[in-house]
Amino acid sequence: MKHLIKKTGIILLMLALAMSLSAKAKKTITKKIKKSAKTVEVTYPKSIVTLSPAAAEILYAIGAGDQIVAVSQFTDYPPEAAEKPIVGGFDGKTLSIETILSYEPDLVYLSEGMHNFLIEPLDSYGIKWYLSNATSITAIEKEIMDMGELTGHQDEAAQVVAQMAEKLSKAYVPAAAPTEDDEVEALDSTIKVYYEVWNAPFMSVGSTSFIHDVIVNAGGKNIFDDLTDAYPMVSDETIIARAPDVILIPMNNGVSVEDVKARAGWDSIPAVANDRVYIIDDNVYSRPAPRIADVVLDLSELLNN
Repeated sequence: MKHLIKKTGIILLMLALAMSLSAKAKKTITKKIKKSAKTVEVTYPKSIVTLSPAAAEILYAIGAGDQIVAVSQFTDYPPEAAEKPIVGGFDGKTLSIETILSYEPDLVYLSEGMHNFLIEPLDSYGIKWYLSNATSITAIEKEIMDMGELTGHQDEAAQVVAQMAEKLSKAYVPAAAPTEDDEVEALDSTIKVYYEVWNAPFMSVGSTSFIHDVIVNAGGKNIFDDLTDAYPMVSDETIIARAPDVILIPMNNGVSVEDVKARAGWDSIPAVANDRVYIIDDNVYSRPAPRIADVVLDLSELLNN
């Protein structure tokens, strides 16, 4: 009997101890859950320095214009962007880390190839940066969404991209792939486009430039789509040999239609012979920003009418 009482007592003691440990465990779990449920406050940049006209255009388009404290030279769209202080030239030649730091930025908006030299010093000062690398229209759309997330304007960014998609859907849609019988005819009907980035030396656009993507989406064929450099140097002999049907000359290059027609040997080019040399507004055509969808529509009409 004594043994039974003793054994019962031990069992009750073990049960009590187990219940005590279980209660402590529950308290610990509860504390951990409460701790993990704390709201994490997200802070968005309030002082952004944009180093390209396209960067400022994107931020204004998504409603983040008031977060910009300084812009680069040639930033003129929207009009209120031109009223911001200018931090330096877009090409990086007149940019310095000291000037950028004077605006006390918490984010600097860079462009690939132009501003990579600023990454290391910005890192050393603990300043966040975003590197634009717009190689296509899809890349531009992604960049807009990225900036929406970074600045706290996700919904506005999604709306801008949706509006772009709607416009792009109205552009020329290339015909289905030709069969073997009609391949020659289909190739002959393709509108070949030469986009002149510069003329001394001659520079055009390769397959990794968003302008190449604009030409394709508008229903044309970039005559230098076999070159992988974004903006390759080319020879006038090659331009003549590839016989573009349309020539696009940026307005800011200072070259007129008459200048192009007067170039030696260019009279044999179909675009020159058929008066299809056009001066285009490169302040819109050459900026990887939301208005690029309007450029596709504009070029589509130009090529296919």
